[in-house]
Amino acid sequence: MRVNRQIFAAILLLGAIAASFALPKTKYKSPDILSKLDIPFRFSGWQGKDAGNLFNPAELRSNFISNIFARIYANQDKESLLLLILDAGNFHNPKVCSRGEGNTITDLPNLELRTKDHTFQAQAIYVQKGNDAGTVLIYWICINKKLVNWTGQKIMQLLYSMFNKEKIGLMVRLDINTRKENLNSAYELARKFVSDISSKISPEQAEYIFGK
Repeated sequence: MRVNRQIFAAILLLGAIAASFALPKTKYKSPDILSKLDIPFRFSGWQGKDAGNLFNPAELRSNFISNIFARIYANQDKESLLLLILDAGNFHNPKVCSRGEGNTITDLPNLELRTKDHTFQAQAIYVQKGNDAGTVLIYWICINKKLVNWTGQKIMQLLYSMFNKEKIGLMVRLDINTRKENLNSAYELARKFVSDISSKISPEQAEYIFGK
């Protein structure tokens, strides 16, 4: 069954690519939602601070990212994580970027996260350079309030571009610095953060970030 789904997804992708060459070229449109997100700095024992200065605007443009939300949150136990929300106008995979920076990538099992309304699966990788402590990257893609995988993201991007339709496509990422032997603690931190923050955002904005 899994193989059949992969074949079906590949056929859709090839069909969309072929159609993109056959139809008149259109410009991808993405409404500006990041500047409108009302995500609190302080909630349920968490305290946030802006982290936009960690990213070089020139590097963002070279990766086709038009805008970025970056904030570091710490809890009462001094545990912290980086929340990234990207409005990507092109295919942007954390694995590719991390490998390009000379890191070693380890695929991790999907992580189940729970909001106040539903549960969903997020992808996870462990990124490490040399023998230093690494970072767990937990991420998911939500397009028009629907969670999709990377293949689905590419297909939807092509289809919306071909028909000149707007879509709100966000990639959400949680970065947690940790050692491999402490992965379970990092997972629990991510679960607690998603559960806490999802209840402090308006229902509509939560759907754009976490799906429905």
